[in-house]
Amino acid sequence: MAEDRQYEVHVIFGSPSVIPWKWTAWQQIAGELNQTLAYVYGKPATYSRQCKRVGKRLQNIPFGRMTWGEKAHERWTRDSPETSGESEGWEFCDTQVWMPGRAICERERKRPNIYFQVLNSGLGGDEQLRFGSVVALAIARDLPEGAKFNAELAVRNISEIVDAKLRVFKFRPWSLPFGPFVKDSLPDLDTWLFRTGPRHTEEPSLALLKEEWQLRPVDKIKN
Repeated sequence: MAEDRQYEVHVIFGSPSVIPWKWTAWQQIAGELNQTLAYVYGKPATYSRQCKRVGKRLQNIPFGRMTWGEKAHERWTRDSPETSGESEGWEFCDTQVWMPGRAICERERKRPNIYFQVLNSGLGGDEQLRFGSVVALAIARDLPEGAKFNAELAVRNISEIVDAKLRVFKFRPWSLPFGPFVKDSLPDLDTWLFRTGPRHTEEPSLALLKEEWQLRPVDKIKN
């Protein structure tokens, strides 16, 4: 769809030494996001894909409906006050935050105002990681400038929290046209972001990425 909603898309590649889905790290990340979400209309919803081993099988962990706030954060993060002692063997795939929530977007046939995702870049691989996580924040270009300004500040601060190896930016639609259909929607980050081939043979750079991106500094500016 050529008229698909346009976004400012920020992507951060975090150091393997920082685990954003751990409670202590996520508290800091959520604190930065709070100031951006406060500028935008809609009720955020959180979705986390994780699994655990039961015998010889991997079983999805049902977190139920989660909104946004400390109770929701505690439910899915590693070693939180709620999950401490039981989350040690969990395998993390990703966590997504939609504002407004995905069900509302689907019902009203609209794209979210803000989309945020944390992706585990080491899931299922045995290679030595050059980056441990991919963090993406997409904010609609038709939102007020104050919201986009706060999103930029949040991303810069999050890049320090995850000890960023690389930070990039681009303007992008939610999805790309594919005949009468669409492809490469923003939530399919792991599919459309990377070029084909190994990802951890060298430090992350623009050469790793499929589309054209602009480099952004990884230093921090507190708001």
